[in-house]
Amino acid sequence: MKILSLEFENLNSLKGRWKLDFTQSPFAENGLFAITGPTGAGKTTILDAICLALFHRTPRLKSIAKGNNEIMTRGTGECFAEIEFEVKGKTYRSNFHQKRARNKHDGALQTPTCEFADADTNKVLETQLSKKIKLVESTTGLDFSRFTKSILLSQGEFAAFLNANANDRAELLEELTGTEIYSLISERIYEHYKSSEEGLNQLKAKAEGVNLLTAEQVEELSQNKASLEIALKQFDQELKGWSEHLAWWRELNKAKLSLESSESELKSAQLEMEANSQQLDQLAKSEPAEKLRPVHKDLHRVQHEVASLNTQLEDANKQLEAGNKEKFQTETALNAQTEATNQLRKEQTELVATIEKVRPLDQKVALLNEKLATQKQSQSLLKTEQETKQSLILNVEKSLEELKVQEKTLAEYLSTNESSKSLDRYLGQWQTNVAQIRTLEQQQTEQQKRVERLANEISAQEQQAKQLTQDQQKNTQELSTLTTAEQAAKALWEQSQQVHSEEQLNGLKHVLEAWNRQTHALTDVQRRYLLATEQAQVKRIELERKTSESTELTKQREVLVERYKEKEQSLERLKTLIAQEGELAKYRAMLEPGSECPLCGSTDHSVEQSQDVNALLQQQTQESEALALVKKEGQDLRQKLDSLGPILSHLEGEIKNLIRDAEQAKQSWALLVEKFTQTSASSSYANAQLANSAPLMEWVVTQEQIADKDAVAMFVERCEHELNKVTQLQQQQMQAKADYQSAEKQRINLELALKDALNKVEALSVRVADLKKQRADAEEQTAQLKLTQSSQWQSLQQSITETGNSAPELKSIDQWLEVKSAASQEWQANSEQKAELDKTLIAQQEKHQSLAASLGEQSNKLAQLEKDLMTTSGDLAKVQQERQALFGDKQIHQQEQLMNARMEEATKELETLKAAFNRCELTLREWQTKQFAFSKELTAKQSEFTKVNESWTQALAASPFESETEFEQALLDEQLRADLVALKQRLDNAIVSSSAKLKAAKQNVDDLLEHANATKWQEVEIEQVEQQASSCQQQQQSTASQIGAINANLEMDKKNRENQQHLFKEIDEKQQAFDDISQLNSLIGSKNGDKFRKFAQGLTLENLVYLANKQLQRLHGRYELKRKAEDGLELQVLDTWQGDVVRDTKTLSGGESFLVSLALALALSDLVSHKTSIDSLFLDEGFGTLDSDTLDIALNALDNLNASGKMIGVISHVEALKERVPVQLKITKHSGLGVSEMSKEFKVA
Repeated sequence: MKILSLEFENLNSLKGRWKLDFTQSPFAENGLFAITGPTGAGKTTILDAICLALFHRTPRLKSIAKGNNEIMTRGTGECFAEIEFEVKGKTYRSNFHQKRARNKHDGALQTPTCEFADADTNKVLETQLSKKIKLVESTTGLDFSRFTKSILLSQGEFAAFLNANANDRAELLEELTGTEIYSLISERIYEHYKSSEEGLNQLKAKAEGVNLLTAEQVEELSQNKASLEIALKQFDQELKGWSEHLAWWRELNKAKLSLESSESELKSAQLEMEANSQQLDQLAKSEPAEKLRPVHKDLHRVQHEVASLNTQLEDANKQLEAGNKEKFQTETALNAQTEATNQLRKEQTELVATIEKVRPLDQKVALLNEKLATQKQSQSLLKTEQETKQSLILNVEKSLEELKVQEKTLAEYLSTNESSKSLDRYLGQWQTNVAQIRTLEQQQTEQQKRVERLANEISAQEQQAKQLTQDQQKNTQELSTLTTAEQAAKALWEQSQQVHSEEQLNGLKHVLEAWNRQTHALTDVQRRYLLATEQAQVKRIELERKTSESTELTKQREVLVERYKEKEQSLERLKTLIAQEGELAKYRAMLEPGSECPLCGSTDHSVEQSQDVNALLQQQTQESEALALVKKEGQDLRQKLDSLGPILSHLEGEIKNLIRDAEQAKQSWALLVEKFTQTSASSSYANAQLANSAPLMEWVVTQEQIADKDAVAMFVERCEHELNKVTQLQQQQMQAKADYQSAEKQRINLELALKDALNKVEALSVRVADLKKQRADAEEQTAQLKLTQSSQWQSLQQSITETGNSAPELKSIDQWLEVKSAASQEWQANSEQKAELDKTLIAQQEKHQSLAASLGEQSNKLAQLEKDLMTTSGDLAKVQQERQALFGDKQIHQQEQLMNARMEEATKELETLKAAFNRCELTLREWQTKQFAFSKELTAKQSEFTKVNESWTQALAASPFESETEFEQALLDEQLRADLVALKQRLDNAIVSSSAKLKAAKQNVDDLLEHANATKWQEVEIEQVEQQASSCQQQQQSTASQIGAINANLEMDKKNRENQQHLFKEIDEKQQAFDDISQLNSLIGSKNGDKFRKFAQGLTLENLVYLANKQLQRLHGRYELKRKAEDGLELQVLDTWQGDVVRDTKTLSGGESFLVSLALALALSDLVSHKTSIDSLFLDEGFGTLDSDTLDIALNALDNLNASGKMIGVISHVEALKERVPVQLKITKHSGLGVSEMSKEFKVA
């Protein structure tokens, strides 16, 4: 980036418009130039103008906006800055402009404007404030911070990089070189590392939370499932049988209940039939009368119709008589109304003819009245306007008198206070001069305070140097004590190493930790072995008991089988005897006394010789009950034996599983014991021992101690005890080593502190000398400020005296300026008021003349209007007289309405009478038609009555009834008969329905009792069947639940195994990725991104130090910069004249700091040149601390830079520098006015 030109206006003390073209003479021939002038003249303002044009801010002012502009020259209404620069061969123009309202010095600040354009084509690229700054940054590659540290080294910021701490220096390097990407990379790597770690931990926790079944557990579950499935099939078959049995019982009970219900329904229906027998008899007796009911009903109907027709015919005759009378009356009224209506039409025709003559006269009267009213209204308005204008003329005349008085008063004031007229031109400058004088007073006070502060600081620094010397003596004595303590701690640590070396303790701890990790598994295996052994023994005892119980039940069942067979045979014999006795009884009944028996031939038939059949039947019943009892006992035993079978199988399976578990536990025990032995044998410390302890190999558990709880507990306890002992010894060794290291560190720190104190004493001496020099400079500046203040006050007094005013004292100048400012404002206000008053006076005079002329015109119009008014009044009177003669005072509209209403009423009445007459004729014809119809129908009905009466007489004679009265007594009411018919039908249906249900229920019971298993099923009661079915169903459900649980466990184990395979694979992949990112994170990752940033900035700093040392070689060969070994971004100075001694940069003197800072600034410019070529450089101050030789060195270096094509501007008030630099931009400060100016050649007209 190369600055080509700078143009600005009204910035700080540089009032007016100025332009510096660095492509023209004298800058084109000499790229090195100096900006010189006294303190406060405005040298730094040129650099402020450059920053303002580019970034809308300056190094001294952070923000310039609508409400804040401290750079605009006081007493002016606008400021402006514009710069043209070249980047990569293209020329750009950037400017900033801000105005005050109305361009007045006291106007409100307006919103700033800006422009960024292509200077070659004048194409405007951006005009928005914020976007323009971003465009400047992207075009130049420099933001404000980089710009002020690479191109423009502002006052107070010259040594910023040299004196910055490590973090600030890293951020500065990051800004200058654009390496902020390294911070982002470091942060992203750290975030990736943390997310990978969290994901891996979640997967591991997930894997640890899943338990898989062992192969033995899977085999055991499979066997249990197979045995349970067999048992389930048996339960299913048994439940099916019990369910069929129970269903049969329930159907039988249901059929019996239905049979009982059907019998009850039939009986109820029969009883109800008997209860209603009397009503049913009444229904039967009414049947003959019901046959005559239709003929009797027709007779009554015809009688009723004949009577009704007679009544209707009489009514029709009456209506005909009344209709003829009403017709005559209506016809008479209609004729009268017709004659009245015709007369009214004649009157209406006469009225219309009269109205046709009167209507034009009324229209003419209305027009004349309207014209007369308009003329009267115009007359009234003209009179009102005449009065208003007369009043206005009086008001204007009065206002003219008042204005003349005011004008005379203001003219006298302006003439009397003529001296206040010119104050406006001087007050702004005087106020600015007073503000500068007050500023100089404040600066003088600040310098005096600075002198006092420097004196206090010198005293404090001397006291600190004294204290450091005393501390150094004290630390020397303490160093001897620490050395002795360090040697004692070292001896103690070496002694502990001789008893047990660190390596030996680590080896023992490794073995004991491995054993302690395995002791839990050891106790668990022993517990499983003992538990399996004890449970197997308990199960064997249970198996023996259940086997014995099964044998006993088998024997009891065999006895019951024999008893059952005996009872069954006895029952058969009894049945045979009873049958034989029955046959014999038939033959015995056939015997007659004295006759021979056909079987034995005996004639003596003794009854006592026959068997007692009742006794046999009783004995048969007893035997049947005994047989049922034996059968039930046998079934109970069978059920118990059946239930013992699965239990015995289950116990045998459990014993086998427990024996297998015990064997597996023994195998696991053997593996663990072998692992203990291998762990100790693989260690070189297997035979090592601690104090009061036996070697490790002597107290390891053996294969035979699996059942010895005490031996295992003792082994576990000893493992833990020995591990604690080893840990305690290690802690003691570590403590001894830590004590030794702590003592060594304290000694080293104290030695470093002694060395640092020595360096601080030397630095304090240098600092005290520098402070004394600063105090002298401050005292000199205080005196210079006092002289400047006195000079400006004298100039201000002279300027006030020249205006004809007497200058006040300095302490009262502010009040004097306020008074003069008020007087100036009052004179200006009165002057402006007089000018306005003159304009108003002229306007009022013109208004008076206009009103007088208008008043004369209105008087003429009013006279003419009065003549027209008299003419119109005469015409109106003639027309009104003619109309009065024709129509009087009557109104046409009212008469027309009245006639129309009368005509409408007469017409309406006529139409009403016509309608009434027509209605009478129509009604009369309707009744004539009805009378004829009624007569005809009555004749037909009388003929029908004769026939129906003959039929009824014949039917009654043929019936069992003597008279119509007797018939009516036998005839039932229709509703009663309908109810009795319904009752009979319902009772008949109930008997038929219940009989059918009874038959079906008997058939259903018979079918159930004829079932193949009916006899067998009846032997077991339904309650017992329900109990057996429920028990069997519970066993089936329990078995099915157990199978479901086993299936769920096996399926869950299968899924867990499949998931675990995928999970372990995912964990391996995540672990590999985590190892990679973990390694990368350990190298460059950090939460805030500082690890990689500092590393990258360290490399950048190496390059910067290399470039700075090349500049230092040209500036001064004595010093070199180098990085601190322990802190990668800290800088040190290598003094080659003092045996390459390394010094802190803070120990450099003012001149040395300037040289090193200049070298760093030039190096920074070179460093950022990969993004932007730096071809312009401005240095603000910094040369005041250089002696003549060092100044020559610095200027030679600047000449070399100039020779390389760079344009360099130096701001300084050092006289020697002015002599060395031929091209100088001099800024002259005008005493007492607070403004400065450059040479006239840079002035823009």
